[in-house]
Amino acid sequence: FTFHISSVSSLSCYDHSEGTIKQMTWRSAVFNMVWALAVNLYAHHHYTTVAGAVENVAWYSYEIRQSQIIDNDAFFDFLKSISVFWEYNLTLVIFTLSFFVNQAYVYWKSVYFCARAQQGRINDLTMLVTAGAARSNEYGEVDGATGYMTTATGDVDSKKLVMDVTRFLRMSHAFFWASTPTYSDGILQDGNSLDEYYYATQIGPSLLSPKGLEALVGCNQLTQLEMDTLIDTELSPSQYPFVLLEWAMLRATSALRTGELVGGQGLEDNLLRQFTQLRAEYFNIGDYASGRMPMAYMILVEIITDTLVFSAPLALYLKLGPFTIIASAFAALAFRGLLELSKSFLDTFGIEGFKAHNIRVDVLVSEANFGASQRWVKAGDKLPSEARVTVKPKTRAKESK
Repeated sequence: FTFHISSVSSLSCYDHSEGTIKQMTWRSAVFNMVWALAVNLYAHHHYTTVAGAVENVAWYSYEIRQSQIIDNDAFFDFLKSISVFWEYNLTLVIFTLSFFVNQAYVYWKSVYFCARAQQGRINDLTMLVTAGAARSNEYGEVDGATGYMTTATGDVDSKKLVMDVTRFLRMSHAFFWASTPTYSDGILQDGNSLDEYYYATQIGPSLLSPKGLEALVGCNQLTQLEMDTLIDTELSPSQYPFVLLEWAMLRATSALRTGELVGGQGLEDNLLRQFTQLRAEYFNIGDYASGRMPMAYMILVEIITDTLVFSAPLALYLKLGPFTIIASAFAALAFRGLLELSKSFLDTFGIEGFKAHNIRVDVLVSEANFGASQRWVKAGDKLPSEARVTVKPKTRAKESK
């Protein structure tokens, strides 16, 4: 997701091509160069057929464009008309395409930070549960450390509480992305080495299938009873993330009554707020996808951009001559590049063919798993004795006579 600004230099920018406009538009640039060369050669051929033309003139000679004999020629008048139209269209494309790129990047950034916000809420919930879990007075493996409380009768088992809540949160998060079409399969960096009939977006539905759930039971990420209960809800597999989210919320709130979770009304309010915010971030991903950009606007931008790029060799010939070949390639690189970059931003998860800037869901899931199962759980399990505060009962001071 990140890169070092110091690594970006004038030379390194040209060396790097993965996910850049060079990779996206080199075919358009080459086509425009060939098309511009064809315009140059035809203009030379046509000039030689005009009465009064200079004999044996080279195809790249400036004489072709500056000769007075072309003033009343139909072909060169056509090129002049195209040049005027191209300048008007250039203004329109610059304005429209600039707005399009900006809005596409805003959309990509919104989806990205929404995905990051899901991680944040999961980390907040895990930290709250591990910090509020009842503490044991017995020393742990570290001298002077106290872990989660587990009574002999088993009526208070804060260790199990922490494991249950964090496991439900991790599975809810993983199931959410499994039910969301993405290209990031988490198996390989890309799918090129897999079977030609394999689609990376199929790994999610496979995980939510009965066989996938059985595999999770075998990995101790779900119990057999939890799997049977999920299926017994008769909900679509796409709703499993929300079932597990509610299980985590019910487990945490009920622990406040049993004494496994120690805290007052403030802790309960904060927990409920974080759970509902996590639910909102789940729904935001689908809302962003539904309202990302009207198709009519995208088609309009595509048409005016393609028209500008295709007509560049015709419009620029009378002004640039043979340099039109280079200028047309640059026009394709710039304008088609911005258009393809915009469409890549709108395809946030790489499922529509634009994989250069897709948000790596496997990275999001692995980072959330580490935070929920390792960082806060282990930190809360080892509390140095110096950090423990022993609360003594308050005594009423005797009134002095």
